[in-house]
Amino acid sequence: REFLFVRFINQGARVGQRAEHERRAETQGAGMRLLLRFLGRCLFAFLFISSGLSKLQGFYDNSSKLVSMLQPRITQAIEKTMMTLHLDLDKPEVTPAIATYALYAILFLELVGGVSFMFFPRAGSGLLSLYLVLVTPVMHDFYNHRPGSPAYTAEMVHFLKNVALLGATFFVMGERKTQTKKKIKSQ
Repeated sequence: REFLFVRFINQGARVGQRAEHERRAETQGAGMRLLLRFLGRCLFAFLFISSGLSKLQGFYDNSSKLVSMLQPRITQAIEKTMMTLHLDLDKPEVTPAIATYALYAILFLELVGGVSFMFFPRAGSGLLSLYLVLVTPVMHDFYNHRPGSPAYTAEMVHFLKNVALLGATFFVMGERKTQTKKKIKSQ
């Protein structure tokens, strides 16, 4: 009987040690997951932040060039939308002032969305989603080019890239809030 009792005690000690080892490994794994998630968010956000800073530099260097490029694209997008929806409305006039305000909004969504994505993923995803929904059909207008042409292919690739990025932002917005931080702090 003593032998069985000693054996039972030793097994209990080993189970306790194994549970402690698993708890420590889980805590270390959770810390690594948090680090990798943050690194992934930084890399994802870098795409938008660097693009926004590039637009901002171009805006200060030559804002009229950006506005003149954006103005006809907004007009084309509005006309295509009205035609697709069979709206019999007067053609709206997109003035340089409207294009300038649109450019301000684009820069805001891209830069603030990118920075906030790193620290507040859901809020940043919302801003970046709005940015992608507004910008993608206007700036990557593959539908205005002949299928098979180099311009069509280039615009289609950029359009599909933005659709994939939009899917990633939807994925982040749909994630449940993790309890990992609370688990690490309590241990």
